[in-house]
Amino acid sequence: MKARSIAFIALRLLAGKEDRAGHRDQARKALRGAVLSIGLSLVPLLTVMQVADGMIQGISARYVELGTYHAQAHAYGGQAGLEEARDALRAAQGVDGAWIETQSVGVAFAGGRREGAAIRAVEQGFLDSPGTSAYLALEAGEARFQGPNDALVGSALAKKLQLKPGDSLNLITVRKRADGEMSPRIVILTVRGIVSAGYRELDAQWIFINQASAARLLQKESSRSFIGIKAGDPFRQPDAAAQAAEASLPDGFALYPWKELERNLFESLSSTRTMLLLIMAMTVAVAAVNVSSALTTLVIERSQEIAILKSLGAQPADLARTFSLGGALLGAAGALVGTAGGLLCATRINEILSGIEALANALRSLLAFLGGAASPERFRVLDPAYYLETIPITLQYRELALVVASAIILSFLAALLPARRAAALDPMEALRKR
Repeated sequence: MKARSIAFIALRLLAGKEDRAGHRDQARKALRGAVLSIGLSLVPLLTVMQVADGMIQGISARYVELGTYHAQAHAYGGQAGLEEARDALRAAQGVDGAWIETQSVGVAFAGGRREGAAIRAVEQGFLDSPGTSAYLALEAGEARFQGPNDALVGSALAKKLQLKPGDSLNLITVRKRADGEMSPRIVILTVRGIVSAGYRELDAQWIFINQASAARLLQKESSRSFIGIKAGDPFRQPDAAAQAAEASLPDGFALYPWKELERNLFESLSSTRTMLLLIMAMTVAVAAVNVSSALTTLVIERSQEIAILKSLGAQPADLARTFSLGGALLGAAGALVGTAGGLLCATRINEILSGIEALANALRSLLAFLGGAASPERFRVLDPAYYLETIPITLQYRELALVVASAIILSFLAALLPARRAAALDPMEALRKR
């Protein structure tokens, strides 16, 4: 039989038939159930895939643009030659920006409250760069250093210390005295602005100060300095910054790309995503079993039609191809339904989560009111201490096409068993049962 004839017969068999009362047969119901099961299994898979990609990209981008830079240059001898190396890097072809940063730790005091702080002495150019401003949101005040003791405070730290722009902040660091003993040093800072990376795990303890004040405010022995470099797309070309800086960097420096600096984080996120997708993919494989069951029902109910086709000269291989094609068509129909549902959920995931939060908080408040208890703390589906406050939406069309193709292939494979049964059907026995 020709391919066109096989396709026509497959579609005709899948369309079903009516009895004298106008009711569709059981096979048609089973086929619709198979399509629905494939579609429903793809919805969570595609949603998890797109959301996981968005979370990974959003978290990684914040680490790379705000914390790690695209690459870092560290001097073997400490801080010697940092300014000369920075100027050389800025003039290098392909380098978008290079800034000196000094990092240390301390304890922040304000209004009788205290909290550990990660101190970052940065240059204004870093805060003004497009990559930084894209992910470092200004919640209050301004993101500029006007005076030598100005500071920008992370939103989580500002909330704990109840700080707002214009407030004073006492910062305690450790300094080394002339006799070699370590003693505390108190510096009074002025809060210029409140900033947030949208991911509290990253910026929970951040205090930004002016790099020009680093030597005066931070002790050399308890801090480290390096040059942060940005160049190109850090995800498509993760080594671009290091490669662009390598030729211009003076001797005595070591270069580290961001993937090397954040290897543990990136591999942890990627492994978590892979595990989630494997679990979701198992549901698609289970749903494909319904295709086999539905086609088996179809073979049983269409046994007389199959017998007639064989009597008219149809070969067993033709019938096998007909039902295998039918399985692929069921998979394609289910993939179409699942893709539409999955993309709808993925692109509206933030609205869906907001709706779940609103409903859950309303129910909790109602139960607390009925029980005479105090209003409960607000429930969050994604705790901002561990997740992004807003999930970025990223659509990976290659992965989407791969999932759709896999669903069709699984349905095709699931159809092989009923296809063999149809090919082996004895036409005389089938007609005798009429």
